[in-house]
Amino acid sequence: LKPPRPPARARDPQRGPPNRSLALPAAGRRRPSRKAKQSSKMVLIPKKERKQILEHLFKEGVMCVKKDPRACRHNELEDIPNLHVMMVLRSLCSRAYVTEKFNWQWYYYFL
Repeated sequence: LKPPRPPARARDPQRGPPNRSLALPAAGRRRPSRKAKQSSKMVLIPKKERKQILEHLFKEGVMCVKKDPRACRHNELEDIPNLHVMMVLRSLCSRAYVTEKFNWQWYYYFL
């Protein structure tokens, strides 16, 4: 014989739904990884580097940037970190000065 089940408690409407975010994840479910979140830290870029990036963009009309913020150099501008180029061009794209295409882990920016 099974023992009788206790009666179900009525939910208090003022308390709201039970907080499931504090519970451990159920078996088979995975927590979202920290890498899944795009890291966008504030980067201070010297005016000299910003000027070099913009001059290159206006001279060529197009710029390719590998999606690798840890790369020590940009593939076309060897003395500038790739992260600085990514952030300058992302800023121009948000202001609608350039258009952005993303393909195979490369960003393409067009005037």
